[in-house]
Amino acid sequence: MVEDVLSRWRGRSMAAGWSLADDWWAPEVELTVKAVCEGFDPSQACWALGSARAGAGVGVAEGLDDLAALFAVSGMGEPPFAALRSFAAGWAERSFAPMEELHCEDPLTGLVTVAYLRTRLTQLYRGPVAGMCLVVAEPSEGARELAERLAAALNLATALRGAFPGDETLALLASTRVAALTENDERLPGRLARLRASEILYGRRPEVRVRPLPRAYGQALALIRTLSLDP
Repeated sequence: MVEDVLSRWRGRSMAAGWSLADDWWAPEVELTVKAVCEGFDPSQACWALGSARAGAGVGVAEGLDDLAALFAVSGMGEPPFAALRSFAAGWAERSFAPMEELHCEDPLTGLVTVAYLRTRLTQLYRGPVAGMCLVVAEPSEGARELAERLAAALNLATALRGAFPGDETLALLASTRVAALTENDERLPGRLARLRASEILYGRRPEVRVRPLPRAYGQALALIRTLSLDP
């Protein structure tokens, strides 16, 4: 079955205009097709495939189309979001930055990870946290298609940076949910207005909430855990 799917995957990608026919096969191709055909979580294999495609000079859009071809010929429909995101992360890490610079960042959006946000909260709760808050933004309507979810994550990250251009901690909480750890001061209303005016998908604006930090560190961690769940 694996060899059959591998052959049909290559054929579909070639028919769709794969630009590097001689370089299509790679060891990571074998890992990915085996993970998909044998029912394993393909995220790690997709990350490795994305990295390999970037190393071969394949663009991210062409690489994602190729990955979608695998899931199509295997009868599984569209790739799951986790597989697409892992591929894009592997591609971005190989293309844009050394490993040591990305250990605390999400490679796709450039926002810090939830793990880093927890570390930042640990530091913050060593002193008073009164006046600190999390500004949370996500699409006002759920992004249904996988491509829309990727676009929403990237657009939310751009909008968050535009609204909070200072030294605030900007984090990716879930696949389409971002947050800024910031002070609730006189600048916040203007920043919220700018964030709410941003276009995320097809002219839609994000839903923005302000969550004051709880008094207790444990409550803050519980809040982060809840916000980290995918919508």
